[in-house]
Amino acid sequence: MLEGKNILVGITGGIAAYKICSLIRLYKKAGASVRVVATPNALKFVTKLTLQTISNNDVYVEQFDIDEYRPEHIALTDADIFVIAPTTANTIGKIANGICDNLLTTTACAFTKPTLIVPAMNNNMWNNKFVQENITKLENAGYKILHPSDGFLACGTNAIGRMKEPEEIFEATVKIFEQKIQKLSGKKILITTGGTKEKIDPVRYITNNSSGKMGIALANTAAKMGAEVTLISTFKVEGNFKNIVTETAREMENAVKNNLAPQDCIIMAAAVSDYRAASYSEQKIKKTDSDRISLELVKNPDILKEISALQSNKIIVGFCAESENLLENANAKIKNKGCDYIIANDISRSDIGFNSDENEVYIIDKNLNTKHIEKDTKQNIAVKILEKIFE
Repeated sequence: MLEGKNILVGITGGIAAYKICSLIRLYKKAGASVRVVATPNALKFVTKLTLQTISNNDVYVEQFDIDEYRPEHIALTDADIFVIAPTTANTIGKIANGICDNLLTTTACAFTKPTLIVPAMNNNMWNNKFVQENITKLENAGYKILHPSDGFLACGTNAIGRMKEPEEIFEATVKIFEQKIQKLSGKKILITTGGTKEKIDPVRYITNNSSGKMGIALANTAAKMGAEVTLISTFKVEGNFKNIVTETAREMENAVKNNLAPQDCIIMAAAVSDYRAASYSEQKIKKTDSDRISLELVKNPDILKEISALQSNKIIVGFCAESENLLENANAKIKNKGCDYIIANDISRSDIGFNSDENEVYIIDKNLNTKHIEKDTKQNIAVKILEKIFE
């Protein structure tokens, strides 16, 4: 569940800070990348060198304590989750009231993805009226709070206020991702992928360079997010979804229309051939003495445009692969097709797109609002596409 995730760990000045070394090791063992932002007081309980060594990353403390300044509180927000443990009463109060007086609280203010707060403090502090009001305020705002346990506290008493153990924080982190990833539960999504093949004769056909990787990533991701997925592809694909294999544009058109009715969303990620041979030769076309041969082509059906005109109650998503004038062509395409979203990518680049495991896309809606998704794995791009179109 945490494989490939970027986790930002925040550490504040409590005695339980030393336990976070174990938490970081658990995250790393699970395949996550970990960065640490600490308050100056946190480093009185655990050293910066220790945290750097365990996380294999720099530890961020002061906003301006760097050779070349950049807004670190914004740069750190590209993580998938912010886990603040231990979280003192002081830091809870600051976050709940928008106070940004150190790098950790400033980052928390700018962070828009899930934040898990793990309080640790004396029982009298935990039961303080204002601390509880701040906890309630944070919970109402969508923050995840892992409430403290009863146990032996640093002050020598057995009472509530003890930070949850690293294993419990780890499990809470996993649960947040599980809840996030099931956000498409109950949705039905049809996805097309691969490059169609238009036969000329028994041995020749017209096709394109599409590998189908983006569509497969979307199908796998949507299934993991709880959706019931139908993948119409130009080759067999194994996965936790229904797979229908087609070859030509007209076969894909029929498969899409035959499975259209129950869907909540249709994502046309396939590279459908614009043209096909006007006539198919039952026998192999022989080479002649002529230096040239003419092949008459006719237009294939425009599946995206057809279903966009028919299905006003469904989310329709098209793809736009361009070698020049990417956004200009994508804007023109969404107007012409009438779909809800266009996912545009630049196929002139060798590091993304066709046959690559990475991509960089623009998500454009029918009002021409544009969201840029920077270069990332196609799996992570798929998550961001699905989150955007179902937000």
